[in-house]
Amino acid sequence: MAWSIYGSYEVGVMSEVHADAKHTPVAYDAAAGDKFVFTAPRPMTVVGFGLKVTTAYAAMSTAQKMSLDKRSAYGSDTGREELAEIGAVNGWAPGHHYVKEFNAVDLDVGQQLVIEQKVQGATGGGGAGACVPFILWFPRSEIPDLQEYLHRL
Repeated sequence: MAWSIYGSYEVGVMSEVHADAKHTPVAYDAAAGDKFVFTAPRPMTVVGFGLKVTTAYAAMSTAQKMSLDKRSAYGSDTGREELAEIGAVNGWAPGHHYVKEFNAVDLDVGQQLVIEQKVQGATGGGGAGACVPFILWFPRSEIPDLQEYLHRL
């Protein structure tokens, strides 16, 4: 997302690359495993994790569970920390957003956030559901020389 300053707060800019059609929903019955990995391109503070429902959740016998994890070292699961987990609920309708907020967590340049399907949803028949996960964050002011993986040329 691109950012600009508007008055005393930052404003996000939505453009074609942020359009709904560009996002691949995760189905309730997708296999467990890491679905998306984001590398922090700048110092940032993460404050929440959410799901935007794209297909109604219906007739689940096992709820889909997704989590947001932090990797302190690029590409390494050593010390991987779960920040939040959301379990999908039968009856969630398209267009609704569900957010789990948590105490702010700082990321330095090169650290990663991972969206994981922790539990594959299951059904006895006729089940459906899908969502686009998202992360709530804001830029963090930091001295560039304090960022281990940031090299200014």
